[in-house]
Amino acid sequence: MNRTIICLKCKSTFDESVLENRDNPNICPVCGASLSGSGEEDHSDWITWYYYGFKNDNSSQVLRDKPIDLDKRGDVYYLIKEFKAPPRDSEGKSDAAKAELRKYVPDAFAAPKSAPKVQCPYCFSTQVQMVPKKFSLLTGILTNGYNRVCVRCQRKF
Repeated sequence: MNRTIICLKCKSTFDESVLENRDNPNICPVCGASLSGSGEEDHSDWITWYYYGFKNDNSSQVLRDKPIDLDKRGDVYYLIKEFKAPPRDSEGKSDAAKAELRKYVPDAFAAPKSAPKVQCPYCFSTQVQMVPKKFSLLTGILTNGYNRVCVRCQRKF
């Protein structure tokens, strides 16, 4: 009877006979991770990166390869994620580290999403006011709600 193998990366289980029929028996057939050793890829040249956020501005972040002393600067920064990634390239850029960070925090360094702009479909003005609908004896409370009214051309939409 063959033994059962568990992949450390994807946690899938399979019989040892599955691996005997493959070209490389040390690779997981599900995720492709190495089954020998710790299951981690060899990234001995990677360094520890620190991803910080600003306490007073939630939309700003900073990525550093050296830690910030939070005992002294804890009123300004807070640690979001500590992770391993490649060092800066020859030009001093940290694009590979940012790509690795996005595996853990997908929206890291993403452009802030802007709120949709409401504008009048007739005159394209952005000066719009919400006006409550009037009560009708025929429809009663079915007319509850609001109309958008353009301040410039006074049209409802």
